[in-house]
Amino acid sequence: MKRPGIPLPLFLLPLMIVAALSAFSPARADEVPYETTPENVVEAMLAIAGVGAQDNLVDLGSGDGRIVIAAAKRHGARGLGIEYDSELVELSRRNAKREGVADRAKFLKQDIFDTDIRKATVVTMYLLPEVNLDLRPRILFELAPGTRVVSHDWNMGDWEPDDHAVVSVEDKKVYPLAHSTVYLWIVPARIAGFWRGTLSGPDGEERVVIEFAQRFQEATATLWLKRWTMAGSARIRGDAVSLTVDRSSWKEDAAPLLFKMRVAKDRIEGEARVGGERYLLRAKRLTN
Repeated sequence: MKRPGIPLPLFLLPLMIVAALSAFSPARADEVPYETTPENVVEAMLAIAGVGAQDNLVDLGSGDGRIVIAAAKRHGARGLGIEYDSELVELSRRNAKREGVADRAKFLKQDIFDTDIRKATVVTMYLLPEVNLDLRPRILFELAPGTRVVSHDWNMGDWEPDDHAVVSVEDKKVYPLAHSTVYLWIVPARIAGFWRGTLSGPDGEERVVIEFAQRFQEATATLWLKRWTMAGSARIRGDAVSLTVDRSSWKEDAAPLLFKMRVAKDRIEGEARVGGERYLLRAKRLTN
């Protein structure tokens, strides 16, 4: 037993720090167990993402290649499977050749955390909850707005999915359930920060400053005009923003304005219509 008043030996501090850090180290690709995705779940994943010939799909932890191959064969997409197990990579390549899609279904032996996912329009995965959370920052900050992300069974913590589907599965091996859940997220544009522009309507044009506070696909907004301040809320789906503005501080008992807007790099623009009135909101980003 340590006697009171005796300080911890300094040589133990580095060991304690290393131990503490190792307890919170991110999951590795080789720690994800291999479980096949049933064929009806594969199709449900591709369907919920709306995969088509225009898509570039990346499957993280591609196993025997069935998702990438199905995307290429049945939906005309191009796909890349990332798999840590070299034997599964070779099996996937043979399967793609047998199915006649080897030109559109490629496979790499690689750690999923080292993979460049920036060109993907669809990302699919069947990993683990902690791995999903480790990947979440890359998904949000590296993928283009509008990219569809689909996960089999595991969610993204407090990032709520944009859609989900429950699929009946016989003889499920992972745990004693008779179904799988497929989750879909649409990567939202990053609108947090200050924007400056104009608000035009029946009464003319006014300068406006907007501040968005964003959490995933939800945001709150404050709009400052010369004489009024208005509050709003927004829902973000890819580069599309639905912004509802309460204008009662400006025009008493007036109905809210619902702006349908688009984000393009450092600009946001859209319109709202109430009765026969049209309002146009345009702004340029000042800060993130």
